[in-house]
Amino acid sequence: MDEATARRLVALNEAFYTRFAAPFAASRAAPQPGYEPLLAYWPERGGRALDVGCGEGRFGRFLRAQGREVEYTGVDFAGDLLALADAPGRLVQRDLTQPGSLADLGRFDLVVCLSTLQHIPGSDNRARLVAEMGACLSPGGHLALANWQFTGSARQRRKIRPWAEVGLQASAVEPGDFLLSWQRGGSGLRYVALIDEEATRRLATAAGLRIVAQYRRDGREGDLNLYTVLAG
Repeated sequence: MDEATARRLVALNEAFYTRFAAPFAASRAAPQPGYEPLLAYWPERGGRALDVGCGEGRFGRFLRAQGREVEYTGVDFAGDLLALADAPGRLVQRDLTQPGSLADLGRFDLVVCLSTLQHIPGSDNRARLVAEMGACLSPGGHLALANWQFTGSARQRRKIRPWAEVGLQASAVEPGDFLLSWQRGGSGLRYVALIDEEATRRLATAAGLRIVAQYRRDGREGDLNLYTVLAG
């Protein structure tokens, strides 16, 4: 994907999350069922967590509700979502599509990127971000990814829209890139990449990480998100 197209997709999602910050945050009030297994990778005596693409702080609230001792850092590009966040730590606004967006944040026992990598346009940019998240791990730490498997659900496939609706041709984007509609609090469009098991394997290999667990959870269907736990 060329840089101009990538920046158009970033701008599309930025406009989406600015306009729909409140209804989006309201739809994410409860934790996902897929969060529960991630507690197995949390140090018994507490530790440091980095939430990449934290939005309104959903995972941070989950850790707090579990009574876990945590030093939490949340990072997101959407200032309007961060303004709504209720999370137990520091919040940082960064453009995750740019190199070095995590460079000065430190090392963490658990890094999570939940439903965010799918919004990074360009496979090379996603590979770079996974490598940078891996570089944020403390010795023995884990990186957890969750990505939306929307093409496996007839209900979710109805959200797919033609690229012409945002003035792009399908040839300008990469295989697995989609334009999806949103219908809460108004009508909107956002960019989402399908990151399935094979794409996840390639990302892990490129970053020098190994897959230690993988499972499907969430949504009405019970399998709408693919969770992958990685280690160095």
